[in-house]
Amino acid sequence: MTRDDDRPRRTAWKTSAPPAPRLARIRDRWLSAATTALQDDPLVAGAALVGSLGAGRADDWSDVDLLLVVKDEHLDDYAVPDRLPRGPGLRAFAIDARHNGPVGTRAVSAQYVVDDLPLWVDWYIHPVSLATWPPDSTVLFDRHGITRSLSEHRGDHEPATPKTPDEHKAMRLALIPIAAKQLARHSPDAPRTIQFLGGSPEGDWPDHLAAVRQLLTQFDPLAHPESLAAAHAYLDLLETLP
Repeated sequence: MTRDDDRPRRTAWKTSAPPAPRLARIRDRWLSAATTALQDDPLVAGAALVGSLGAGRADDWSDVDLLLVVKDEHLDDYAVPDRLPRGPGLRAFAIDARHNGPVGTRAVSAQYVVDDLPLWVDWYIHPVSLATWPPDSTVLFDRHGITRSLSEHRGDHEPATPKTPDEHKAMRLALIPIAAKQLARHSPDAPRTIQFLGGSPEGDWPDHLAAVRQLLTQFDPLAHPESLAAAHAYLDLLETLP
């Protein structure tokens, strides 16, 4: 017979995250500054929030998904992270993520560190000739009269670009706060993300948090110091929650 103490522990997954107003304030500050910079750029025809922020489903832990529409001839210019607004703080990580967008578009995933905490931003860059606003989006500004589509795009995506070993390692480090965010939400995705990052998906919430902490020990503090410090600060914030 199996005793209760020998049975695998199960997590009671919840449906909402606890408040984290500091994260929301950081995100709002960054987004306000980035939006102003985009509006001041005459080559940007429009910008919209997509994802949970655009659809009005965001919580304090939500990241930023920004869709930019630019003149066709400048599409690749905006696939370079240095061309995108940095907002307050600094950019600790950025990678070509065009495989997340439809053919003929570009995308960049980036982590910014604001007030010592990380903020993940997915940039989607579309040329004017292919642009429509997704149905679940909030348009920030539109200088071109772009139409709103009736459905999400379901076509082919751009092929992924090759990544170096250092880029892969930097991306894994930047994704650790994503796993922590899933833990904050008590999401069933958390163990899968932890496993993807190389940690153990077994156990309960405290075990998952310990696994994420353990993942940070594999990174050289001198290689990506801002991203590493921000990940530690994010986990410290997570541990203060009820």
